[in-house]
Amino acid sequence: MTLIPREPGQYKTSRPWDDHRVTPRTRDVAFNRHSYNDGHHVSPLDNGMVQVGDDGINVVLVQGLNPEFERVLSMATRATIGLDLGQYEGEADNRDWEEMLRGGLQTALESQVVVFAVSGASRTATHQIVRTRKAAFHQSSQRASYLGAQPEFRMPESVWNNERAREAWLNVLNLAHEAYRIACEEDISYQDARFILPEGTDNYIMMEYSLREFINVYAYRGCFMFQWEINSIMHMCRELLVDRYPFLEPYIKISCEKTKGALDIRPDANLAPEFNREQIAHHCTFQGWEQVEGQCPFAWARESNRAFRSEHHEIGRGQTESKEPSPAT
Repeated sequence: MTLIPREPGQYKTSRPWDDHRVTPRTRDVAFNRHSYNDGHHVSPLDNGMVQVGDDGINVVLVQGLNPEFERVLSMATRATIGLDLGQYEGEADNRDWEEMLRGGLQTALESQVVVFAVSGASRTATHQIVRTRKAAFHQSSQRASYLGAQPEFRMPESVWNNERAREAWLNVLNLAHEAYRIACEEDISYQDARFILPEGTDNYIMMEYSLREFINVYAYRGCFMFQWEINSIMHMCRELLVDRYPFLEPYIKISCEKTKGALDIRPDANLAPEFNREQIAHHCTFQGWEQVEGQCPFAWARESNRAFRSEHHEIGRGQTESKEPSPAT
């Protein structure tokens, strides 16, 4: 099956096919290309691998909390009454730094910076990751480096499990890689050759957050209703942090896990046998247009138990039979 039309006339173009003029602003001024590459600017993910779902994503905690973490938070908590620095010996008071983690003025959490390195995330996922404003990122460049003959690619499970779609994707992937190789062999710069690469191309990114910001990001991106790849990465990051610092476990939670009680059932209600305490422990905080039932694994993910439901937009409503319980009285 031919997936790319071979006749130029099958496309509409902004210029005639024989118009080869070069404009000063858009000419190919190479940051790097094959003729400039000294061999050091080649992606290590040139491995011909198709990763399925979140297979092969590797996350490393590069930088953890400052060794003075407890002391800084304790001093910041007590700063409201002042400190005699001449007499202060620096002992950390657990009651002080734990109180800051629980709430109140948490500005000192911004002094603690954690850094994660992620290898194997697709450009689709990293384009979402870098939307966080209060963070810093260092990402592999498709402009500076050669991605290789067959750069690693990430395929969603939905496509992998559909034979027709999977075959079509692999055919296009092979053609895209061939077009990229040809452009690079013609000494077209990497910054121009990259236009043909799929968004599913895997890459490397370092993510730098203050502890306060990571707690906020996880509360949002840890929600199972968000795109599965960034969701997997956020959960991997949390696991690494909690494994090294177990005392953080109660504080790094999805926003719904921080809520108290259901909105559609009273906590003291006489529940039907099919309902249990987990189903009324929290309520759903997802603010998207999608329907949560059947998509989120939490027992409290019910349309009637959401803190927000759009009055003007909806996705999936009516496609799944409602399983909402009747509010108990």
